[in-house]
Amino acid sequence: MAKKMIIKGVGTFMAKRLAKNGGIEVITLGTLQNLRINFNTEIEDIFGGDGLFPIDNLVRSKTIEITATDAKFDLAALQLMMGSSIREGVSETLWVLGEGQTVAEKIGTVTVGFVDLDFASTLAPDPSFSVRLKDTNKLLTQVPYAADTAPEADEFMFDATSKQLIFNPSLKGMDVVINYKRQDTNVDVADILVDEVPFPVSVVHHGSFLQKDGTYAGIETELYACRARGTFAIDTQRAAASASEVSLVVIDPERADGKLGSVKLYAATSHV
Repeated sequence: MAKKMIIKGVGTFMAKRLAKNGGIEVITLGTLQNLRINFNTEIEDIFGGDGLFPIDNLVRSKTIEITATDAKFDLAALQLMMGSSIREGVSETLWVLGEGQTVAEKIGTVTVGFVDLDFASTLAPDPSFSVRLKDTNKLLTQVPYAADTAPEADEFMFDATSKQLIFNPSLKGMDVVINYKRQDTNVDVADILVDEVPFPVSVVHHGSFLQKDGTYAGIETELYACRARGTFAIDTQRAAASASEVSLVVIDPERADGKLGSVKLYAATSHV
């Protein structure tokens, strides 16, 4: 029997999606901040006669819950919690929010104001522009582009040829805030659908830690069938790093040997 050990760290965590042709790796959390595995037993007391103590106990249920918090975020964690599918390296539209520009003056047949966009070369087919005056927060109205025409002071136009926004010359020198969509050809996407549910996974947690006698002692927990539950939060805060959390609960894998999983302790002469 392995000797007692001191757990001095958090280890690593892996989840594999259950499939008929073998497990498919879904996520590996190698930058864990914490991981907790709770083994819970719910017992109901059985009373009989006039005694004040129960004469027996009824085990009503057992649960095993895993909660892991990782310092790094990727879409695999969201896939694990939501059951979403992931598309990698595809062409998708992205929003550009809060781009600040100053209206410059351009002299042509009609004097107008204009701005060049930061992502003019990668505009989406439907850029969906919204433009506000920075000082007053007034929203300008987009009108169809007409060559050699200046829009009204509360309007703007988009010249698809030059990929410039056109303004009334009275707005020269004023700061504007622009939101629009651009196209990116290398985007990873997790599609969230109305009818998807978390899929079952098998999980492994592994940790190997140096002991005071110079040897390494390790602990490995493997659970054969789990499903996500609880809340997955993308929690962003000012002056703080966000860490995402996944929570799983064990379900019956319906194995012939009746096993839900295993917890193993081992000793080694080097880190494993």
